[in-house]
Amino acid sequence: MKSIAFYRILIFGFFLLTYNCSRSTDETTVVLRLDGEDWGIYFNNNADILSNEFNANNLDITTVPSNFRNLNRSYRGAIWIRKSFDITTEQHQKSLALQLGKIYQSDEVFVNGVLIGKNNSAFGKDPDEFAFGRPRIYPIPHDLLLEGENVLIIKIDSSLSTSAGIITGPIRIVTYEEALNGNLYDSLVELIFVGFYLFIALFFFINFFNLRDKKEYLSFSILALIFSAYELSKNEVHFFLINHFVILKFIEYSFLLILPYGFIKFIQDFFELKPFKYQKIYLLTQFFFIAVFVLVHNPVFWYNFIGYWDIHLLVVIAYAIYVTFIKLREQTRGSAIHLLALVYLLYSILKEILIERGYLNSPSSLETSFLVYLILMTLALRFQFLMMKRKLQNRYERLKEADSLREKIFYYMDAMISGPLKSMKDKLISYRESTQKAKDKNLVKEVIEVQSSIDNVMDDIIELSRLEVLKEVPFKEQVNFISFINEVIPEDDITYSIKVNPETEIHNSLDLINSVVVRLVDFPPFKEFNHNDLIITQDLRGNVHFRFLLFHSNPKVSQRLFSDLVENYNTLTPIKVKWAIILEIVRLLGAKIDFKIIKKKYLKIDLGISAIVPVSELQPVKESPSTSQSSVAKTQKEDWKVTLKRIWKFLKETEIKIPNFKKKK
Repeated sequence: MKSIAFYRILIFGFFLLTYNCSRSTDETTVVLRLDGEDWGIYFNNNADILSNEFNANNLDITTVPSNFRNLNRSYRGAIWIRKSFDITTEQHQKSLALQLGKIYQSDEVFVNGVLIGKNNSAFGKDPDEFAFGRPRIYPIPHDLLLEGENVLIIKIDSSLSTSAGIITGPIRIVTYEEALNGNLYDSLVELIFVGFYLFIALFFFINFFNLRDKKEYLSFSILALIFSAYELSKNEVHFFLINHFVILKFIEYSFLLILPYGFIKFIQDFFELKPFKYQKIYLLTQFFFIAVFVLVHNPVFWYNFIGYWDIHLLVVIAYAIYVTFIKLREQTRGSAIHLLALVYLLYSILKEILIERGYLNSPSSLETSFLVYLILMTLALRFQFLMMKRKLQNRYERLKEADSLREKIFYYMDAMISGPLKSMKDKLISYRESTQKAKDKNLVKEVIEVQSSIDNVMDDIIELSRLEVLKEVPFKEQVNFISFINEVIPEDDITYSIKVNPETEIHNSLDLINSVVVRLVDFPPFKEFNHNDLIITQDLRGNVHFRFLLFHSNPKVSQRLFSDLVENYNTLTPIKVKWAIILEIVRLLGAKIDFKIIKKKYLKIDLGISAIVPVSELQPVKESPSTSQSSVAKTQKEDWKVTLKRIWKFLKETEIKIPNFKKKK
């Protein structure tokens, strides 16, 4: 029940997040969207672009957001971007703010030539030393904006090797409240993802303590924990708790550096692989990088290093895909799900690298892809657990069957053998104390007979105990019924006739069918009857019936045997054990057995077994020509007693003898 509840929460949360993770912005709060391809760009350390006399027509045109480093990789200096925008009278009456996406590295923002923000600080009063990669919100003074045309100029300074500019959106002028709510909403969505990562990590960590041999549970929980810590250190909310960019950036990069090793370790535990040759060196290398970051207390250096380091993540994913593909060819359980999750994760990592370098202007899907990866692998791990549980349950059932078998054998041995053993003991004592040689010979003979009876009943006890613990037949086969039954019925032990469609087939345990037919034919009480005939017929549904018709001149014999077959035994005898074996075989075959007394002298036993016959072949069995002629000539009504005698005589006369068949038991 706990697993079902866990899956319901997991799936519900997944669809809740993936269905609509983006907040729909009220269009009345969006004053002006500034992103686009009409921004002017100026590579120059001089601030002459701020002058009213500057000719904007001389500027090159670029797209914002984008990575300006891709436009001029050799340039290291101030990069200016400029855009004109119009404000209506209605918009001018609102409290507005400029909302920018992630900026690399530092920025100064001017509206109509006046500074309104610098490096994440409104109006540049107390700018942060480092704030790259963080979104910006700069309030715009009401008196600064003009109704009509206004000019926005942004100065970008970056010593980062791979990034310079406004890399991501949004870039717009909105109400100040909407700008704050938008950033807060994005942060809360990321926190919800982090909550799911932590929940999954805790779930498998607890399960690991119950299943210590499942190393993949521990490595999976550690992987989810590392990624949740990495995402948490990137979230804007933590600046409300610790407003220290360097410390938080160091924590973020530290978890990022050890994340690939945790990913590799989980894959190895999941597929039960040995570590590759230099795996420990790889882990020590990552810790060495962390130590270097401690010594080199410069976030710009850290960013530049990670900008080249993250390329090797593609190698890690490629290794994972290679291993998974091999396991998929080996038909390893869970490999298909893992390969599907890896493909999406690879796509998201490639996309993230392109976004960070400014080659792609698109929302990041890294958090979503990793959540999908964790959910899919959670399902794969739980599926493996259920399969393992099923194997253990089957093993437990087999052990339980063995215990039950042992108990039943001991029970039957006590019921069936304790008496003969006591009798044997008494006879042996008499033999030892006897002095008469003639009497000694009789005692020895009696002891041998008791021993022989014990040997015979022991085989039946073991067989009955084995059948009682079975819940279903081990395996089934499908064969033609006629060819099979001809090999089953013992030769000369019984007269029988077969009236079954030649196309009939049976799909069941052939050994058990063979056993039950032979045991019925050889059942000791049947030997007392004067006649024992078997008619194998077929009903309208195609099922096969073995109908034994036993006749005894003394009605009491038939009645006594009928009572013995249907009564619940309080005491066991060798005959009752043999009959119990027959009933157990009937149960396993899914068959039915009925008993009936006819005219006090005839005992009818009907054993019905399911069979298969083509629908077109389900026709009444054809009668012989002699029977057809006699039935046509018989136009007058007969008494039912005469009819029964006539049918019995016909069956006796049309019996089919099948010679030279081996006797099977």
